[in-house]
Amino acid sequence: MTERLNLSVGSGDGDFSPYIKYNAKAGRFYVKAEDGSGEVEVVNPRLVFDLEHIKTGWIYYEEGSGPEKVWDSSRAQAAPKPAGPRKFKRGFEVMVFGPDVAPGAGKVGLREFSSTATNCIAAILDMWGAYQAAAKTNAGKLPFFKCEGVAPISGKYGTNYEPKFKLIGWVERAKVPEFDAARSEPEPGATEPSDWQAPNPPPHPGTERPEDRLDDPMPF
Repeated sequence: MTERLNLSVGSGDGDFSPYIKYNAKAGRFYVKAEDGSGEVEVVNPRLVFDLEHIKTGWIYYEEGSGPEKVWDSSRAQAAPKPAGPRKFKRGFEVMVFGPDVAPGAGKVGLREFSSTATNCIAAILDMWGAYQAAAKTNAGKLPFFKCEGVAPISGKYGTNYEPKFKLIGWVERAKVPEFDAARSEPEPGATEPSDWQAPNPPPHPGTERPEDRLDDPMPF
């Protein structure tokens, strides 16, 4: 039986660094520049997604400060919307790892990816479906997606763009120990679900660099 995410396409429209973000109005992905001068575009990124540990819930973004997050208690039970005047929206957060270089930002590497944008949520729901369909036959592996472009979606607020990701392969989880290392660190400013399982200790990577692991001729 497949699981569903506590998200819907109509559900919405602590600062974590590094991050990768998607601008639905421009149809582009961005990461922070190495020199801290701003953000640089990542064109059609290839990303390994830790969808096994994706979080869904309520997110409030405020200019100039980190987001506030209230996570669902489980995938079967959505958290109640936080009370008060702040406009919390349904959204998600998932860790990704990119093997490619973003000019001006270096290796994409480990990034937090989160959004409350309707078009981004639609993409995640499509990806979740592809992941669920093949997860049982790829136990212990992580889905590797490539953005193949964006599709214009017209609405009452104008045209936004939905990223189109294709599942292009699977990667052994041991090749990306950064995911489990990141999950072992508590996230400030977030209400954590009560039933997230503690991560297994990550494999010791020795002297091997993350980019070496992901440059292996696996599905890449």
